[in-house]
Amino acid sequence: MSRQSSLAFLPLLAFYILILAYISPAVHPPLAQARPPPLRPSSPQLAFHSTQQQDQSIDYELFFEQDTPQIPLNSKTPYSNPNPRNRHNTIVLTKGEDLPEETLTLRHLMHHGGRRYPGLFRRMDLNPGDIRLSEQVTGHSHTHRLKVKATTTLKPRDQSYRNQGFRSFDQSIGPESWTKDVVAAPDTTDKETILQLAKMNYNSYTEVDSPGWYDLEGHWSVNSTFGWEEDGVRGHVFASEDNSTLIIAIKGTSASILGGGGSTSARDKINDNLLFSCCCAKVDRTWRGVCDCNTGGYQCDQTCIEDSVNSDDIYYNMAMAILWTVEDMYPGANVWLTGHSLGGGLSSLLGLTFGVPTVTFEMPGDRLAAQRLHLPMPPAINWDDLPLFHVGHTADPIFQGVCNGPSSTCYYSGFAMESKCHTGRACVYDPVTEDNWKVDIRTHRLFDTIEGVIKVKNVPPCQAEKDCDDCALWEYV
Repeated sequence: MSRQSSLAFLPLLAFYILILAYISPAVHPPLAQARPPPLRPSSPQLAFHSTQQQDQSIDYELFFEQDTPQIPLNSKTPYSNPNPRNRHNTIVLTKGEDLPEETLTLRHLMHHGGRRYPGLFRRMDLNPGDIRLSEQVTGHSHTHRLKVKATTTLKPRDQSYRNQGFRSFDQSIGPESWTKDVVAAPDTTDKETILQLAKMNYNSYTEVDSPGWYDLEGHWSVNSTFGWEEDGVRGHVFASEDNSTLIIAIKGTSASILGGGGSTSARDKINDNLLFSCCCAKVDRTWRGVCDCNTGGYQCDQTCIEDSVNSDDIYYNMAMAILWTVEDMYPGANVWLTGHSLGGGLSSLLGLTFGVPTVTFEMPGDRLAAQRLHLPMPPAINWDDLPLFHVGHTADPIFQGVCNGPSSTCYYSGFAMESKCHTGRACVYDPVTEDNWKVDIRTHRLFDTIEGVIKVKNVPPCQAEKDCDDCALWEYV
């Protein structure tokens, strides 16, 4: 066949290929196996190429990317799409600078399974209709307006921590191991901002009506797995209209210690007792304990307790997965954390790990758990350089670290809440001195704190807790 005759078939061959491509069905992975594509925030992405100056101001270089908008699978949320512009801007943030206010609305619920369902990871997207219905049913608003202030944070220079945590790092590593940035964070000196953050956490204990959940990982049938909501960690994700700022409110302890109880109370108790007790909640010979690290009397195996706190079924690792997922969905966005009680402890540990601005409420002392997770501690860092703020009051025995001993409510409820020292800075109201409140476990309920303290008092100064020691009677070998 001549060269000219063979070339004559090429247009016909191309035509047949085009027809086959058109009529062939598209192949999509099953929803349960598909990972939702990441979302782009509509605000410019922070590249974090920073130049630190002596006045502690940071130059952030922001790049506007020309990108194709991506929407998550089965999402009913009207996400804002990125504005495709090609220009380069520089924003200078100075520590203490007041920044524009943010209005955030509940956007997603996320649930990561625990020991019973370790591979379960689900997300519920909420559209404005879902939010309005929930607000009508519950009477709680899911939109919150916050004041914002620039503050410093510390992040590890070695990014491998995201894969392996800090277990391979030495807590005594020097300041050269960290990079100091100035970032936007909630204004913890503003009364209304503290109130709105507290309401976010209070509402995280309530259910939100929506068509349902879909899976981010695993091969789960949403309607066939009974009891999965009783196991694991729940995060409520709030977002600004342009997706530039997000807050994750991690649900706190749902337990009978507060006079009610909840579907996750059993697992919550195990996590509380592992993170906030001196040694596996082995308070005395009548307590079984939640791990086998007690070697007799007031002696505890240090390696054993570190391994127990860092195990895969501890809420800390599940909450970390939620944080990473949100960061992947909204690359370049500002992400903040908040939580009450156990949720506050998890938020604080994550904030310390990744340098994320965090505001907690009535959280047990988390410094002991941070040490066991090998998270950064002084003298390597200064607490005042971290945006970790812990709101509490003197009448709350859990926040104060005095809910222990045979005469305490915690003891009779099976909780060993023995730690009292907090990371970062504590913002402590004093209703005991000012209003003659009694130290009472019932004041740990967030509703009582909102109505009796936060609404009626000015925000106290937030200060690092100095000369604070946990578990002085114990020896770790």
